[in-house]
Amino acid sequence: METPPIFLKVLQILADRYGMSCSLEELTRLTGPAASKNMHYMDQSAFEKESQASILDMLLVLNDQGLIFLNPDNDRSVITIKGLIKVHHKILCN
Repeated sequence: METPPIFLKVLQILADRYGMSCSLEELTRLTGPAASKNMHYMDQSAFEKESQASILDMLLVLNDQGLIFLNPDNDRSVITIKGLIKVHHKILCN
């Protein structure tokens, strides 16, 4: 099964921050398209909540695969060695 690009983008963000955790809000901001500034405040808030929900679902899948560790107490994620290998497999093969 091929990994969708957004999964790899999340893994790359976490790999770039190796040794540090990243919050759900940070990941949502870094992976999602910016909401239009012309959007009504409530629409923008709903958009952000929907984006966070989809990123959280993705993080749960990555956590189940052992590619990241998702702390359920504070929704902060860190990449695992297995996740680093998935992102940087070409580097490790050389």
